[in-house]
Amino acid sequence: MEVIYTRNSRDIAKLVAKELAISALPANVRSFGDGEICVSLGKAPREVVVIASTPNNDAWIELFLLLDALKNAKKVILCMTYLGYSRQDKQLENESFGARLFAQLLETMNLSNCIVIDNHTEPLLRIPTFHLSARQIFEMDIARKYSADQIVAVSPDIGGARRVDAFSRSLKCDFAICNKAKNVFGELKKVDKLGEVSNKICVIIDDMVDSGATLCYAAELLLKSGCKGVVAYCTHGVLANGSVERLEKSSLTEIVLTDSLIHPQPFPAKFRRLSISSLIAEAIRCIM
Repeated sequence: MEVIYTRNSRDIAKLVAKELAISALPANVRSFGDGEICVSLGKAPREVVVIASTPNNDAWIELFLLLDALKNAKKVILCMTYLGYSRQDKQLENESFGARLFAQLLETMNLSNCIVIDNHTEPLLRIPTFHLSARQIFEMDIARKYSADQIVAVSPDIGGARRVDAFSRSLKCDFAICNKAKNVFGELKKVDKLGEVSNKICVIIDDMVDSGATLCYAAELLLKSGCKGVVAYCTHGVLANGSVERLEKSSLTEIVLTDSLIHPQPFPAKFRRLSISSLIAEAIRCIM
């Protein structure tokens, strides 16, 4: 068994391989003048773990070509540290259903198992899939820094209420929700608070941060409601254009992310990163 990784997953792949005491190798990606790529392997592995994230279309193409190159492998475990298109999870008339489409494409590949981490929706894959969560890693970090009576676990929207309720039960702390409303253009126009946060440190828990607007609005609302400070724990730092600067200038004291996605530039001081490599390695051991 060995680890093969896509170009945007080198760092986490090497950490996972170190945990498993196996080798980690990059796929060989060649580019043509028109932008096409070709993926090849130095040898034909029989059993392999592929580690990849798909935050954009180019990453998806590279992954599909890599999996095609592994079509003769005996066992292929795919670990998606971030599964793109998961937010397109509703089947509407005359509109693409991205989450299902990409799941169907993955099902055509030679995959034995799949691992996903804090996916935005339940994966629609019809192959054995392990759905991992950074919850344990976040809880350990929060418990190390704060006592239960100091904090309130906060969901930035109604959709994440179940996730944050589980955090609050485990940490034995209070629980609050920020209920957001959007206009016809998908922009935030109103955020309401449900729950008491006075004189507490608010710990916002979310699966991903993209534009950062929701976190910034929520932090302002919570501070106006009398809390002592606001920190955020988000599994996937998608961080669209301008979001890093927006979050750095926000009222948030700290933004904690995992290493599920790579970022070429160093983060400002307000950001901190925790690794999920141990979670992935443990899941792979169970499958192996």
